[in-house]
Amino acid sequence: MAQLPAQTTADVLKLQQRLLTIIDQATAASFLILERYGETETTLTDLEQLDNTRERADTYYSRFYALLKRIAEAQPSADPAMLNLLTIAIAEAESTAEALEATLAETKGDWNL
Repeated sequence: MAQLPAQTTADVLKLQQRLLTIIDQATAASFLILERYGETETTLTDLEQLDNTRERADTYYSRFYALLKRIAEAQPSADPAMLNLLTIAIAEAESTAEALEATLAETKGDWNL
């Protein structure tokens, strides 16, 4: 991989695992809500929120995949702008993951999941 510190790669892979967990938990919560309560006016808002949570996590997961792949293909060195994008994406994903996890916890609590 072109000029990417091992710690940065480890941070991204750790974030991707975290995002996959969020995707899994949002999907499971949606399934349980639909199975237990159906699609009603009461559940629709939370189901949409869970869909949004899953989509946001997937967006960052996919962004990391694409950036790491491009950086790996860049030889002998990665474009500084690409490395800057990765740094920004890491910071954004960390704060977004925290917010998404809070949303999941709240929704699960509301529905006793």
